[in-house]
Amino acid sequence: MARRAPPPGGWKIDALAPDEVDIETIDAFHLGGDRFSASFELSDQHSEFARSFLLDVRFGASLTFDIRLRIEDSIKSHASLGPEHHLVLELGGIIHELQPGGDSQTELPQGMLRRLWALDEGHQYVIGNRGIGYTREGDGWQVLQPYDDSYLKAIHGRSPQQIYACGSRGELLQLEGRQWVSLDLPVQADFNDIHVGEGGSIFLAGFDGNCFEVRDFELIPLANEGFAYMGVIEFKGRRYWSDANYGISVQNGDVIEPFRAIGQGFTMHASTELLAIAGWKEVFVFDGEDWWGFELGYDGNIFLSQLDMTQYGG
Repeated sequence: MARRAPPPGGWKIDALAPDEVDIETIDAFHLGGDRFSASFELSDQHSEFARSFLLDVRFGASLTFDIRLRIEDSIKSHASLGPEHHLVLELGGIIHELQPGGDSQTELPQGMLRRLWALDEGHQYVIGNRGIGYTREGDGWQVLQPYDDSYLKAIHGRSPQQIYACGSRGELLQLEGRQWVSLDLPVQADFNDIHVGEGGSIFLAGFDGNCFEVRDFELIPLANEGFAYMGVIEFKGRRYWSDANYGISVQNGDVIEPFRAIGQGFTMHASTELLAIAGWKEVFVFDGEDWWGFELGYDGNIFLSQLDMTQYGG
């Protein structure tokens, strides 16, 4: 895909010294074997301008990468549907679809879209501010009926008939057709993530320890350390919770217990073999027993380095 031509005077980020550039990991996926996709953003310290990348990473005996996409703006989210098929949400509602047969762009004009999620090759979803969302079932994106000016932050499901979203004002919504239906909760928590478990329960992760399970229409508070929980996911029969204070916790019964102090954890995506966790500028990898990972660096050019996991709770 062709890059945009630089403006007169060049891109602002190129004028910054490396120590003036902030680095943020957006999402990471295990693609099978030693391959990963990882999205990163470089920005100035006030986040006034950005450059973002989607990288195709190989992390086996050596650590190498190819740049699959570079944009002179923010990547808000990405989803990898397969080793060669990726969807990237750029700030401004631009969807980049990357495939071997050719890359394309689609602009979704409504709302401030912030999160992209794919159930499978046939069902993808985008959500954001003002209750705005889109779904794609086939070739075209279709707008969803907005819900109550909500800031929708995460979406998950097990089938097209079981798609749920959560929001910043305690919203728990279920998608019926192209309309959100509220499942009223007696809380006003700021939720960051949602996960529909294999058993049908819905798990909600939020700030200030606001973590819940919705089991058989009953809201069950989950005891925890009061962290700012950012993610929840099931992997190899266990349920893991990420947070911005400590790292990774694991759920035992109705209690979320500290598991590994990697220092931070945000979005999480799992294959059947590996769990990939986004840190500040790191990607942590966990196979159920062992940990490893890599981080993005910048010295005028981007580069990857392997993590010393003894520095991350080892």
